[in-house]
Amino acid sequence: MDELVKGLLSNRYLITPPAYFILSEYYKKNFTLAELIKFARTKNTFVIDERLAKEFLESKGLLSPLENFAKYIPKASVETKAGTSPSVAEVPMEVGTSEGSKEISIESVAAGKKTAELGKMVEIQPQTSDQTEIAHEIQELPSEKSTSISTGEPVENMVSETISEEIAEEESPIGGGESFISTGVPSLEEYNGAGDEENGVKMKAVYGDYGVLVPLEEEEIPAEEKRAYSIYEDFKVEPNESFEFVAKRIKSEYEIKFDVRNVKLKPPKAKNANGKEGEIVVKVYENYFKSRLKKLRRILRENPEVSGVIDIGKLSYINPDGEVTIIGLVNSKRETKKGFIFEVEDMTGIVKVFLGRDNEDYKKAFEVLPDSVVAFRGYYSKRGILFANKLYLPDVPLYKREKPSLEEKVYAVLISDIHVGSTKFCEKAFMKFLEWLNGNVESKEEEEIVSRIKYMIIAGDVVDGIGIYPGQYNELAIPDIFDQYEALANLLANVPDHITMFIGPGNHDAARTALPQPEFYREYAKPLYDLKNAVIISNPAVINLHGRDFLVVHGRGIEDVVSYIPGKSHLHPVEPMIELLKLRHVAPTFGGKVPIAPDPEDLLVIEEVPDLVQMGHVHVLDYQIYRGVFLINSATWQAQTEFQKMVNIVPTPARVPIIDIETARLKTVVDFSRWCE
Repeated sequence: MDELVKGLLSNRYLITPPAYFILSEYYKKNFTLAELIKFARTKNTFVIDERLAKEFLESKGLLSPLENFAKYIPKASVETKAGTSPSVAEVPMEVGTSEGSKEISIESVAAGKKTAELGKMVEIQPQTSDQTEIAHEIQELPSEKSTSISTGEPVENMVSETISEEIAEEESPIGGGESFISTGVPSLEEYNGAGDEENGVKMKAVYGDYGVLVPLEEEEIPAEEKRAYSIYEDFKVEPNESFEFVAKRIKSEYEIKFDVRNVKLKPPKAKNANGKEGEIVVKVYENYFKSRLKKLRRILRENPEVSGVIDIGKLSYINPDGEVTIIGLVNSKRETKKGFIFEVEDMTGIVKVFLGRDNEDYKKAFEVLPDSVVAFRGYYSKRGILFANKLYLPDVPLYKREKPSLEEKVYAVLISDIHVGSTKFCEKAFMKFLEWLNGNVESKEEEEIVSRIKYMIIAGDVVDGIGIYPGQYNELAIPDIFDQYEALANLLANVPDHITMFIGPGNHDAARTALPQPEFYREYAKPLYDLKNAVIISNPAVINLHGRDFLVVHGRGIEDVVSYIPGKSHLHPVEPMIELLKLRHVAPTFGGKVPIAPDPEDLLVIEEVPDLVQMGHVHVLDYQIYRGVFLINSATWQAQTEFQKMVNIVPTPARVPIIDIETARLKTVVDFSRWCE
């Protein structure tokens, strides 16, 4: 191993290959290891990447900004031959927003490709004068991109095969194993939540917690001093010897039914050796939305009311007097004086759909998020508009099978958002909670509950992280990401051995920022992996406990629901959770406040109806039953921060919900908030 790499690793720093290439020729001749580490500390990062390496050399006078640009950026990437179009890799993806929805058009990345019109429009008047007026209004609206990246190109005047056959032919096979895109070494931008530069231009603001736009601020990071904070090495809790733990003799029965890391994703291949990287990215996202459409189409067709489904590309061939049903992705949604106008797309084409204000499903239209998959039933006009009289969401069936009873009562603890490392972390309350788990109880009722706790599920944001939002450094009690995870592990080491802990990542953790999140980066969170009774899970994940399915999601999708659906807020998070369950997706909107990874399969679809859904993220305890599914937001262990005060978020810290696994319902909530300052 090279001396520079070895020296950085011994000091718990990472270096990327491009950065090593830049720095290696100057190492020891012009700078020392100590100088490089000191510079990285001033940037508040543990990853030496290409940008930081160039900045360091500039600060040493070894590389001027002009040399920086000329030496490391290939000439071909900034020049285009006169009279020719740039290649796909050179054309930036144009992101257009329309009424809150975000679309990426294939035309913006695939030069020279044009989408044909969806069939020839026959000039036949709609059935009523109202429809004539609506059709005229729709046709006068600004035209959308003719083809969205979501499902590919419609073919002119061509009747395609069924959607399932087309997807089966084009999609890559899925099997067990490791994910193609879902793992990897973090980049500086991923680790810090978002890069502070885009195309060389410094960004002025970022999305912080709860999807709020926060201005970037310069923050002074003091020179590193001797560690003056505790990471709880000396905190030890011994189990109460006189306490009988019934859970010790209850056999552990759990299965990780879904984990992102267990899905093998095969990337699309370039057509030939001259294929561009941009083409691969487009193909991946095309496959992503095809996968979503395929999965949710199957769910919708399980509804007996959704019958007579026809491909959009075949609408021009049907009898205009008969009712038809279509299923597709919602590219856009506009509200007009007379009703909602949707643009809906499937594998075969795009169509405008009108849903009038006097329709009984009109209120349901507000629940449709951009890029969600829904079904419409109505009459198709030859002017290219479907006049809908019914709207169907994927939703949850009204009835579900009863699960067999268990021989003994067994309980699970559901928590999230511990935020170890924050100055607002409720340290005393969490310690009291750990003592409580070890049998130090105050009543007979608590004794019965604690004795039967067999599982603990932690749904993300286990530490506060580093560089998650501007000014965070001033609110950190533990300013080192490695020490934060070590501190958390030292605390969780006091959880009794008979309790199995399932721990997943959130947006504050050292993990891939985009959803789905496979796991914590091992180089940062190694102490968690070393806990003998801990099982690391992905976000999202499905855990089967004694025959009951628990869907565990950190909950960033709540942000988009609050943004798009009137009347929903972070103060009552279970309501946005229900909306996500109705759409059968944990984060439907692409290009919104929740970043989505370019995986060739959509792993965020809720394919099977769970018995319980657990989320966190918004720090408020809230729960409700919807169509037999128990939904709960498991609150936090962090008191109100200055940022939360600014956006009027009032957390409910240190409240612990206990779940009866047999019924998948809430048994009780144990309150430790009196120890939370």
